[in-house]
Amino acid sequence: MAGIVVVFDFDKTIIDLDSDNWVVDELGATESFNQLLPTMPWNTLMDTMMGELHSRGKTIDDIAENTGFCSQGGKKRFIYLGDGTGDFCPSLKLREGDHVMPRKNYPLWDLICKNRVHMKAEIHEWSDGEDLERVLLQLVNAISMEEANKLFSVDCKFGSIPMAAHQALPKALSVPH
Repeated sequence: MAGIVVVFDFDKTIIDLDSDNWVVDELGATESFNQLLPTMPWNTLMDTMMGELHSRGKTIDDIAENTGFCSQGGKKRFIYLGDGTGDFCPSLKLREGDHVMPRKNYPLWDLICKNRVHMKAEIHEWSDGEDLERVLLQLVNAISMEEANKLFSVDCKFGSIPMAAHQALPKALSVPH
């Protein structure tokens, strides 16, 4: 049975905010962040902030994490959830039989609406956390049922065996008790 791989964009998909800002705020570096923000590009700023947090003794252990694991073998069906323009290119790489779940009225949704002809994956929009859960569970269940049905699909054909074929079979042996 083929596996299902669910790929989540994180910011504004799994959580309704920017995780970079959340880490800075939760670990107490908002003031430094706000001072540096106008002076450098975002990635440089975040690298600087991580260095600043480290110098204050903050580590990865101060951030709760999900220790989930994905095995590499046997994955064939993808469900990709996203919201931003950076999620468009990966969505185009999905194949027939895969699924893309863009957040409605966000940049990915708009790009897909303008370029549906380029999408091979099935499109399933969602708008909030409850909607995401409902649509995702329906998809996972549908794919699982489809795969289970493939396992139980049997091609039975009835036919008759000509009498000459019966005569060619070896005679049964008598076995004493």
